Amino acid sequence: MKRQPWLDVLLLSSIFMLTVLIGMFIFISGDSKYQLSTVSASSPVQQTEKTATEAEKAEKTASESAVELPSDFEGIQLFKETPDDQTNPYTIIHPTTKYNKLNQEISQYIEKTKQHYLSRAEQKKKENPLAKSNLKIQVKISKYKQTYYSIVFTKKETLDGKNTDETFNTIVFNNKTGQKIIPWYLFNQDAANLDKLSKYVRQKMLEQKGYKEHINLSKWNKASYPYWERYNRFAIENDALVLYYNKGEFSNTKIGSPSLSIPLAFINPILAPEFRTETKSEITILTPIQKEKPGKRVALTFDDGPHRTITNEILNMLDKYDAKATFFMVGKQVEENTTVAKDVLARGHEVGNHTWNHAKLTKLTSKSILSEVNSTNNMIFKATGQYPTVFRPPYGAKNKQVTELMKVPVVLWTIDTLDWKYRDSSKLLPMIQKNIRNNDIILMHDIHQSTADGLESVLIYLQKQGYECVTVSEIINSQK
Repeated sequence: MKRQPWLDVLLLSSIFMLTVLIGMFIFISGDSKYQLSTVSASSPVQQTEKTATEAEKAEKTASESAVELPSDFEGIQLFKETPDDQTNPYTIIHPTTKYNKLNQEISQYIEKTKQHYLSRAEQKKKENPLAKSNLKIQVKISKYKQTYYSIVFTKKETLDGKNTDETFNTIVFNNKTGQKIIPWYLFNQDAANLDKLSKYVRQKMLEQKGYKEHINLSKWNKASYPYWERYNRFAIENDALVLYYNKGEFSNTKIGSPSLSIPLAFINPILAPEFRTETKSEITILTPIQKEKPGKRVALTFDDGPHRTITNEILNMLDKYDAKATFFMVGKQVEENTTVAKDVLARGHEVGNHTWNHAKLTKLTSKSILSEVNSTNNMIFKATGQYPTVFRPPYGAKNKQVTELMKVPVVLWTIDTLDWKYRDSSKLLPMIQKNIRNNDIILMHDIHQSTADGLESVLIYLQKQGYECVTVSEIINSQK
């Protein structure tokens, strides 16, 4: 008997529906690798749907347990994470807030730190099967004005059972809005305020007992330089701004992880209004420092420039160590490098006249001497907008005729580094160490690469010996 067409349609429809139901059952029961991940009661952060690749990665990661801890801060939960497999043990305190963006940043920091540790620990075990590794991430939370929360992460990592690496990470945020507080916002969006803080911090840490003997000045000047990103690691604790530094960040000996606490009342004038404390202080960061006596000082001087590239290298190094200098410029060099000449003055250094052609003035007539000097004066004014304030005769050659024609002080030197003779960066510092005294005027040249290369060791030495690098005019005026 011939089957009716409607029976075929019914049969096909039944098979199709049965297939769909089986697929849904497998998906819901968890047999499909594309299932939605669930969140357990102890999970620190809400998870999102995983792709197949993410799920495979998760399976390769050692399983871990998360236990919720009590929290004293509204809107913050704390979880303690430990691995089930103690081959490479770790203990991580993982805070979560009520703001997804902050939680994402916290999770990324913790996950990156954990995976980096596990990778290094495995590598260490390949090198030494007996090596013991451990990772601890601890959390300290502080509240300010019932609004701002500071979370400080302290990471302690050991890979050989002996040496512990210690680093910090911080997050400061408004608990009512979720806004993250960065230094630019904290210091009223003003780079001048950061510059004031930087100068204070740089000097204050050098005075700290236990730190000053071990500080590497090159590292410290870099760490404390007034760049916004150098001040990202901070917290507000007990009405004070606390700056955190990693172990070994500015010391060769890896002294314990230092921090610097600055009362908010002291820095009130440079804070944004919403962060200022009601506590008043008669002395603030803006209070002028009274010096009873000037300390030890020297004047660094550079002749024969400006040079197209070397002068700029020297300027950068002087900036790094907060040192001032005097540049005795040759007129024809200024004409060729007007931008560099202008930059010298703009960075707070003194500009002096060194004649137009580096001429030996004792062999010239008065008219020729004035031509050399005046043409250079005019060129320096054209380039910088200011006339030179001091004069140095080339080769130090002067006589009564030369000095009587000058309208500004004629300045020679007390220490000749002989950089023009040796052209050797390693010889620069020994020449200074051998002869240095208070109020010395040191002769160098900003046209030799070896001078630029050897300058940092000179600046480090002078700073450690307590010398302030000032301009020639400051030395002259102090001796009147």
